[in-house]
Amino acid sequence: MLSADQYRRFNRLRWTLYSVLVLSYMMAFFHRMAPGVVAGDLMQAFQTSGAALGSLAAMYYYIYTAMQIPAGVLADTLGSRISVTLGSLVAGGGSALFGLAESFEAAAAGRFLVGLGVSVVFVGLMRSNTHWFSERRYGSISGLTLLLGNIGSILAAGPLAVLLTAASWRSVFVGMAALSFGIAVLSALFVR
Repeated sequence: MLSADQYRRFNRLRWTLYSVLVLSYMMAFFHRMAPGVVAGDLMQAFQTSGAALGSLAAMYYYIYTAMQIPAGVLADTLGSRISVTLGSLVAGGGSALFGLAESFEAAAAGRFLVGLGVSVVFVGLMRSNTHWFSERRYGSISGLTLLLGNIGSILAAGPLAVLLTAASWRSVFVGMAALSFGIAVLSALFVR
């Protein structure tokens, strides 16, 4: 049985690591939805059609889907901290490449890397939840996780459109890369 002080420390640690992981999960949803908001800018920047732009956006989904079984294996073998840290680094690199891309192919490679990086986040987060939350609370925490993840989608809609009035789409994605790198550092420091 934990003392009151031990329980407070445990609870603080549990919610700190949960917050870091769920922030990473929100980033995954942001990256999933953001190309739709910047579609016009992307078509202009890469002189491409809507169909080609659809394939650019889909690069995220192709690798994300293919990685679901390997993501589970990585979460089980490496643990949430290492898999989410590495995934955030890869996603950050992909976001930077996407934001700085001078060609359609480089942008597609960036989207591929983003999808690869974020593919490990959900499984790592849910695995962590099984260790840090009781069976009785697991359903509630899973629902909260999905709710918070979808806030990332919301941020990739209206708030991103407003941000684009003051900043270019390129600087937004480079900024998201910096945020992903920051999440990688937080994951390495706090996720257990």
